[in-house]
Amino acid sequence: MSNSLGALSEADICQLMSLIESLEHSTFDFLQLEIGDLKVTIGKGDGPFPADVPASGNATRPGATPPQAAAVVSQMPATAAPAPRQATSAAVPPDGTSEVTAPFLGIFYAQSEPGAPPFVTVGSQVDEGTTVALIEVMKTFNAVPAGKRGTIAEVCVQNAQMVEFAQVLFRILPA
Repeated sequence: MSNSLGALSEADICQLMSLIESLEHSTFDFLQLEIGDLKVTIGKGDGPFPADVPASGNATRPGATPPQAAAVVSQMPATAAPAPRQATSAAVPPDGTSEVTAPFLGIFYAQSEPGAPPFVTVGSQVDEGTTVALIEVMKTFNAVPAGKRGTIAEVCVQNAQMVEFAQVLFRILPA
């Protein structure tokens, strides 16, 4: 495969743009992934990128501007992507609940498989490690822990809905 984006569909390019946007709002410096023969590195600012990224690649690396994510598409060995952030709790809303937010962009699933009961519903008791949902990213399902002990007060998204990084998924009334 060549180093051009011409072989990618419009949907593929939209997914890459979503990954770039998510990276810009994350604490990661770069992300590497492999999709078939295509290897992609997405990084912020002037680097540092991993040593195996060709220095002369077709990256668009901003200079003195604020860090922005740029994609490098090349033929290189795939390496593991950084571990995703854990679900976080935002500031406590006025109603006293804590928010469970999406640790990354992806598709939200309320149950482990079609037809199965949801992980949690309004009124469910949860502990810090209780899985409250799955988020699918690139055909990989990632568990989202509650992060807090308490009772589910609100489910803020629908099953199979695309969620953004840091989007509120649940509100938990602390125990």
